[in-house]
Order: sequence, then structure tokens, then C-alpha cells
Amino acid sequence: MPTPNNAPSSTTGGPERQDPELFAQLTERQAMPQTSQEIKGLGKKQTLIVEKVGIVARIRLLVEWKCEVTEEEKSIFNNGFPWRLLPQIAIESNGVTGIISCSAMALEARRRRIFRNPVSAILENPKKIEEGAKVKKEVIKGKFAIEIPIAHDMESLIGALLAQNEETSLSVTLQWANEEELQHAGKLAKLEGEVKWSTTVFAIGTAPIGKQEVTILPDLSAFHGLLEAETPCVGNGIKKANLIRTSGQLLCVGAAFQNGLTKELSPAAWTKFALEYGGNKDPLVWEPASELLELNADEYDGQIAIGVGGATEKLHYLFVDQEADNPSRDMIVPEQLTEFRAVFGLGAEAIEANANMIVTQETLYPAL
Repeated sequence: MPTPNNAPSSTTGGPERQDPELFAQLTERQAMPQTSQEIKGLGKKQTLIVEKVGIVARIRLLVEWKCEVTEEEKSIFNNGFPWRLLPQIAIESNGVTGIISCSAMALEARRRRIFRNPVSAILENPKKIEEGAKVKKEVIKGKFAIEIPIAHDMESLIGALLAQNEETSLSVTLQWANEEELQHAGKLAKLEGEVKWSTTVFAIGTAPIGKQEVTILPDLSAFHGLLEAETPCVGNGIKKANLIRTSGQLLCVGAAFQNGLTKELSPAAWTKFALEYGGNKDPLVWEPASELLELNADEYDGQIAIGVGGATEKLHYLFVDQEADNPSRDMIVPEQLTEFRAVFGLGAEAIEANANMIVTQETLYPAL
């Protein structure tokens, strides 16, 4: 996978040194509002440019949306709403997009995994969508938040990106969903609204070392990646989805099953979930998959289910969480494995057209 260079160059024009402990003493944490943007519309793409200031550790989006439903009580919104509004969010650093590239649903699932199923303070949706009911012919609106974890965690800041550099270009690309991805049975006229966003940045300080004033930086030796892939699925039985053989440490694999455009096949119904490599090595097997589902519920204070309303309006995730107990002991390095795959066991439930196995991979990998 291509990786941008996160090494410091011309931050101040003087010597620089990566020293996490000294950086923690010198830095100042800053919350920086960015310039809001209007939502471009259904199926459109837009880019948010990150200011060239300090060390960027986190980006948070507050999406305020409104949409016109043009047919009376026909539209039923698909599962995973409202995060389904953004099927792809990508971080681009110096022209490379292989750091974070996934859906808003994947980002929300990661947030709930890390913070043990937190409750949003600002989430708003029309009542009909929350009920899974047909929506009237009217303009509907709501809002939700998205956290983009540039750094793996806010203590070590591992994975944070150096933005205070004239040679660095850092941006967020948003891909908005089209009409078919959002609802079925009815029609939508347009999608409007505003994206309010901010960054969490850590200021860069200096310290005298010897006879020189040296710029002090945190550990910039690794990137924090979150990638998502969909593998089409036809029929029942044992199905396999190839995983990306990234370099570095695999932190977590997430899995979900979108059964057609409008609903899921819950992990509770899977007969098996496993990770395999080398053709026949199965180091991690849960049979049935509900064993892992229950383990996740213990770790995250309940199931990870993305979407509003009842169970049928959500997308449920399973996680093989290699950092939950002992990350150094449970480390997996995908680059060293051949035929690295996620294995789904599907029972007698009907598999719809356009069904997809969804897999996410969260990784810490070396910066070149």
C-alpha cells in the first residue's frame, strides 16, 4: 500500500527532533474550528482542506442535513442511516489516499468500539426514519457527528500527521450517497445542508539543545490506517473475503453483511466467522459467529449496531479486536501472511441480489 512521507522537513527551517516526552511538556492542545461548507448534493464529492498548523490528531465533522422527499409515504430509508449519507470518507496526505478510506458507518463503528458504545449528544433524525416507516412528501432534516481518528489515540499521538509544513497538503474527501443508496420505494429531489468541522491540533514547540534551538516533535514513525472493502456474495455456505496485506500491526478487523441494498444479515445468524491465511491455517475461529458477538458485547458494553430505529434499520458489526487485551502479544502483521482472508459462514437465510461482505481493517504501519 502506498504511504506518504511523514518525516519533518522545513517546519521551522532549523534542526528538528522527535521526542514524545519533551513534546508533551512543550505542546499546547488546541481545538480549531475550520471553514464550514455547504453539502454539494446527492452523489456529489467535495474536499475539506486542513490548515497547515501543528500536529493534527483528530478531525470531527458535524453534518446538518435536509432532504426533500417527493412522493407521499413511499420512501423507506435504508439501514445504517444517517451515517449512510457518506459511503466514503478519505484522508489525503500529499496525494496519497491509502491512510483512512472508509464509510461514515465504519468510522462510527470504530468510535463505538473504542469508547464502549457512547451515546451521541447531538444526533437528530425524523421520527418516521427512526420508526422504519414510510416518509411523507416533505422536507426532512437531521444532524449527526463523525470522528476521523488521525492519531490512534490522544495520549501517545501515534499516527498523528505533521501539518505545519509548507510541503504538506492534507485534506478530507467526502463522497455523498446517491438516491438509491439512501432509500427505496420512493424518490428524493435533493440533499442540502452544511458540514461544520474542526480539528484537534497540538502546537509545535522548541527547546535549546546544545547551542541550537531545536523544534520538538512527537513520534511520527507510524500512520494510523482504517480501510474498508466490500466483497460481493452469491448464495449460502462458506464465503471468503480477501483482506489487505498491509505492512505494520493489524489492530482490528471488523465485519458486517449487507444483504442487498436495504437490509443486513446479522452476525447472530452467521454459522461461522474466522480469519485464515496460508490456505489452511485458521488461528481465529468462532463457530457460530454469535460467540464472537457475545465477546464483543462484553468488551463494548453491548453490540455495535450503526443506524437509528429498531434492529432492522441498523447494520451490526463483529470485531476481531487484537488490541483489546494485549496488543504486543496478539500482534498480526498482514504483510507476512499469504492468502489472508475473512471467512463468513452463511446458513439457510436468503441471500439477496447485490449482497456484500463488508470488512474493515485498522492498522498501525510504518511511515516511510
